[in-house]
Order: sequence, then structure tokens, then C-alpha cells
Amino acid sequence: MNKSFGHTWTIPILLGISSLAGLLSALVGDGSWDALSWLTLSIPLIVIGRFVIKPTGSKKGRV
Repeated sequence: MNKSFGHTWTIPILLGISSLAGLLSALVGDGSWDALSWLTLSIPLIVIGRFVIKPTGSKKGRV
């Protein structure tokens, strides 16, 4: 199947932006900035955990 660029890269780009925002907010200040950094840096970890616990797609034909 031929997928478009946007279909393939939308989620990874959003996760990258979330990580960048979290890292920048951790450098900027304390208090609410720390809470924002924890929140934004936890999003990629939650997504990873979701796919580790319940993978998608079929395993048929994988090498």
C-alpha cells in the first residue's frame, strides 16, 4: 500500500513537537513550567506504552 506523507508522518511529527515543547518548558522556568514539561514529555511515553501493551496490525507475513 502506498501511503501519503501526511498519513505516515503526522503522529511522529506531533510527538516530536510535544517532546520539544516539554524540553523547552523544562529549561524556561519552575512551577507551572515544570508541570507543563512533565505533561508534554509523558505523552510519547504513554503512546509507546499503549503500543507495547496492545500492538496493532497483523503479524502475518512479518520477517
